Amino acid sequence: MPSAASEGDMRVIYRGAEADLLRGRWCGSDAVFKFRRPFIYRLKVLDDAIRRQRTAREAEMIHDAKRSGARTPLLYFVDPANALIVMQWVKGRRLKEAVSSLPPEGLERVFAELGGEVARLHASGIMHGDLTTSNVLLDNDDDKSNDKELTLIDFGLAIRTTRLEDRAVDLRLAKETLTGAHSEVASKAYAALLEGYGGEVGPGEVRDVTRQVAEIERRGRYARVE
Repeated sequence: MPSAASEGDMRVIYRGAEADLLRGRWCGSDAVFKFRRPFIYRLKVLDDAIRRQRTAREAEMIHDAKRSGARTPLLYFVDPANALIVMQWVKGRRLKEAVSSLPPEGLERVFAELGGEVARLHASGIMHGDLTTSNVLLDNDDDKSNDKELTLIDFGLAIRTTRLEDRAVDLRLAKETLTGAHSEVASKAYAALLEGYGGEVGPGEVRDVTRQVAEIERRGRYARVE
């Protein structure tokens, strides 16, 4: 637990499969501390290497994503040796929790903005890897306001890639999440996401990536039949 790196007390706000998120203070600013826990079932030297490598890679992905023009938290401090990333605390709610309260025009605007954010990542050669509504923050708590901005979080599975297949996997996961968790607005939200995506990369790229999404879905259906 990263106790010495913060100012004052911290509290756990989320426990993931491999990391804890804690809220605290860093150099006078609200911050999130992401700490990758050690796993006792792994050989220590291997565990240390895995945690160090994944921490460094995630920090690099956040940095590169911000350089692409996508909105991500600011990085304050990275300590790969202790598997720790300290980053900006972004006020707001996860998109997963806000979808049901968004008015129709707000829903379309938010998901079009999300499509643009994802397109900027893809155009710069980054696949998010876990593109769900849980990993998007809305930084305006007023559900009636149209003035909302998105922040992409959790780049733990992000990779550098230029493959069409990888871009399609990102969009396919977003589509699956909408269908599974937000079925009442899934079609409208996904259409808006693709519109925003196309606004950044052009209709040709949208056509190619959606065809690849359909191909992934076709392979999935075939595999289940088999």
